[in-house]
Amino acid sequence: MPAGDIKVYPNNGSSRWYYFNGSKREYLSKKDIIFAKKLVEKKFLCLRRNALLEQKENLKNREGEYYIEATKLQEFLEDVRYRKLFYPSENNYDENEIIQTWKVQKYNRNPKYPEQLVFKCPSGNTVRSKSEVFIDIVLSERGLPYRYEGELELGNIKFYPDFTILNPNTNEIIYWEHLGRMDDPVYARAALEKIRIYYKNGLIPGKNLYITFETKDRPFSYEDAVTALKMMGL
Repeated sequence: MPAGDIKVYPNNGSSRWYYFNGSKREYLSKKDIIFAKKLVEKKFLCLRRNALLEQKENLKNREGEYYIEATKLQEFLEDVRYRKLFYPSENNYDENEIIQTWKVQKYNRNPKYPEQLVFKCPSGNTVRSKSEVFIDIVLSERGLPYRYEGELELGNIKFYPDFTILNPNTNEIIYWEHLGRMDDPVYARAALEKIRIYYKNGLIPGKNLYITFETKDRPFSYEDAVTALKMMGL
């Protein structure tokens, strides 16, 4: 990796890139994009290394867990200014006719509590939690076709799974539910009842339904989202 660091600053709706190496400060133009991307990749790897070392130290000490470095990594991944350089704009999957049609189809979204949609994703979507931002990021960076809180009617009940994914390898639908307060007994009972109804209607965990969890003491991370996607074979 090249020496030095990159910092990206907002500039009238766009971004300006600056290269720092000791006391040197240099503006990077569009012709320097390959070099800029290398610097951003280096920044990511350094942040990820520090987060993993922090996790290792927490596991070794088993006391007073802290997540300073992990928070820095998460903030980097959520920063759309760096994301434009770090992730390629091209999808990783060839889009067949089924995918193209599915992506442009209109669908009903969850009309409940729109005021809770306060977390802006780098993709441009707005979601309800920081954990859903991580999920949105991993789906976007893999170039997967997906919907957020799309309507699913089972019998006479309407549900709005957090994410609906069209598997580009099989053209089958996968639902991803993230359950965020599993240490809350009331929330947990309602969540498990929803899973029971899903199962009764043919949505099988590990097949066409994937569920991730978190509690106050065990928050959901970007790495958890990556792991879940691997479990789906995507």
